[in-house]
Amino acid sequence: MGTRIENLQVTKVVDGDTIKVSLNHKRESLRLDYVDTEESYAEGSKPVTDAGKAATLMAKEYFALPNDNLTTVDIEFDGDEPVEVCLEKYRDHQGRLICYVHKDGENYNLKLIQEGWSPYFSKYGYSRIYHGEMLAAEALAQANNLIIWNPATNIKSSSRNYQLLVPWWGLRAGIVDRYRIDGIPAGALAVRLDYPQILAAAEKGEFVTLFYDLQGGITKWLDNGALILDGAKNRWIKLWIPDAKSKTMRPLLRLLKNRYFGLGRGYVYISGKVEMYRDKPEIILKDISQLSDFPPQRIKASVLQSEGKNFGA
Repeated sequence: MGTRIENLQVTKVVDGDTIKVSLNHKRESLRLDYVDTEESYAEGSKPVTDAGKAATLMAKEYFALPNDNLTTVDIEFDGDEPVEVCLEKYRDHQGRLICYVHKDGENYNLKLIQEGWSPYFSKYGYSRIYHGEMLAAEALAQANNLIIWNPATNIKSSSRNYQLLVPWWGLRAGIVDRYRIDGIPAGALAVRLDYPQILAAAEKGEFVTLFYDLQGGITKWLDNGALILDGAKNRWIKLWIPDAKSKTMRPLLRLLKNRYFGLGRGYVYISGKVEMYRDKPEIILKDISQLSDFPPQRIKASVLQSEGKNFGA
């Protein structure tokens, strides 16, 4: 069981996998962990689907009370840290809390998967607490051709290609699992989970190894350099590639594009000196040797460089 906060008032149902609650005298958005219902309104690159519209209607009914008010829920984090740590640590790139939601003893996240409203969304790793239950729930929904697994559901609207997405999510989840087994003991810091430690290291200008997600690709081109961001709202870790358009940097850019960006591996270990630049931690990426698919302890000692070039890809 993860850390829980009980009896929170739901203040708004946004869609099938996002609600808002009152917590510590302010309104917090919750992004439900390990689920991804389809879209009911246009935002980003995901298509609006009939299944997404139906999921939003279902959620509004699920959290509603007979008197037109909204119910209370318990939330659970995918870890057992103290509440104050969880409230800082478990957030997505928009600043929303990432958690499980329980209503009247029912795990709503698991309900979404079991009833076919959502796949088991493992893009950012497998559930630490409900992995077995979620796998079984997804298999049950697929076996019974429920909602998103039934082609007829979205026959009059756009649809999502789960035959492509689910294997890609599985690739990424496997990499995250190896990070949990090998990377954490090796001292690699996860961008989304270890921001305070990364910030402290940046203020001292220390050498670190970060477990970084490059899936989003280049965030912005500035002058002759390229900026890549990973992290959460107001908690970004910047990766700066100087002279990115030069001939010297072409192999590095090709490697990033062909191996990590888009539907590639996404996750990579990046080593270098982290420093503060305009109030955010930043690592300057100049050489392929700063990238690796493996954590430091799995690289032969002969490759390690005491001056800061840690290991090759």
